[in-house]
Amino acid sequence: MILNILIEEHREKFGREPVIIDLDLHDTEILLDLIMNAIASNIPYDESKKLSEKEE
Repeated sequence: MILNILIEEHREKFGREPVIIDLDLHDTEILLDLIMNAIASNIPYDESKKLSEKEE
């Protein structure tokens, strides 16, 4: 599955898996794009930071 490949690529680049709070709430296509963009922009994918921003 493409998602597993992207997770492995993220782990290799950043030393950890992307932080995905709830996969069931995501459209898989959007999640793939978000992780690919994180890898390309050299910023680890972390949904918990998005939650923090919404609470502010």
